[in-house]
Amino acid sequence: MIIPIRCFTCNRVLASKYEKYLEIVSAGGGIENIIDGNPDPSLLESNIYQEAFRAIGIDDRYCCKRHCLSHVELIKKI
Repeated sequence: MIIPIRCFTCNRVLASKYEKYLEIVSAGGGIENIIDGNPDPSLLESNIYQEAFRAIGIDDRYCCKRHCLSHVELIKKI
């Protein structure tokens, strides 16, 4: 599946920002995981994903974040 060109909800362009998002997340060390099993995650602490969203300019909308976080590159698995 290819990353959507625009967000389905707010119509913001996402496709041009996705590569930069992947670069930032992969350069962050890859130690952090979105789901780490911690029952009490601190939402006030900054992590690599929040920093990546700020860098590419989609830190203010949850709808755009959903596309980046949940996207799976199926083309590489086929």
